[in-house]
Amino acid sequence: MNTRLLAHIRDGLFLGTLLIIAGLTMLTANRGIVRSMRIGALETTAWLEARYARVAQNFNAISENSALREENIRLSSQIARSREALVENERLRHLIGYRNETAYNLLPARIINKDITGQWNYLTLDVGEKDSVTTHMAVINERGIIGYTTLVSRHYSKVMPYVNTEVYISAKIQPLQAYGIIRWDGVRTDRLHLDSIVKTEPVETGQSVVTAGYSSIFPAGLPIGSIDSISVRPGRDELTVFVRPAASISTAEHVFVVREQPDPERIEFEQQDIR
Repeated sequence: MNTRLLAHIRDGLFLGTLLIIAGLTMLTANRGIVRSMRIGALETTAWLEARYARVAQNFNAISENSALREENIRLSSQIARSREALVENERLRHLIGYRNETAYNLLPARIINKDITGQWNYLTLDVGEKDSVTTHMAVINERGIIGYTTLVSRHYSKVMPYVNTEVYISAKIQPLQAYGIIRWDGVRTDRLHLDSIVKTEPVETGQSVVTAGYSSIFPAGLPIGSIDSISVRPGRDELTVFVRPAASISTAEHVFVVREQPDPERIEFEQQDIR
């Protein structure tokens, strides 16, 4: 019994030994194939990882570029706002200085709309009756005249600027004290006509033109502009005089209303006289 059991154990050990030897032999024989498979798997995995890495890098680059663009836009907007604030502060500083230096009762106002599209142009201000503004009040800035109020509501005022073919302003040339009438011909907003200047007057380019004070709207001495060009009108005793405005309507943003109460009787009389 024991002899038979020992024989079975011996046979099992012999068979297991043979199987181990056979397995080792197979692994040894197929080592090249296994190595090739492992190399192929490594190549494929590395290629896929590289492609994934490039895609990820592209996505990251796109995200970073978008973020950088947004940041650039934000910074550019901040810089633009800062520059505008500096310009605005400087402009307001000049306006405050001008108001403190003048003897007129000036009301600061802001132009909130411009209708400069034809011959009958208008501006809108953010001040009105609540600010003691009435019609026929002069509107100026620190450079010169802008126009005068023609319609006033509780909170707003409409202004007829000098670039309106219905505006006529009595003026004089300094230092000549030669008097004339300023008007706009409806063509160029950077040029005005000065009529009624006789050719015997020694007019020169660069001379100042100011309000004459003959109007019930504009006080005397307000800057209008400077002589830009002069020519002799054939067969006429008057010169053709062009004036470059001191105050630009196109760039004007902040203005003053001269709160000097106009004389209604004089305004009505002068309008009837013109007709």
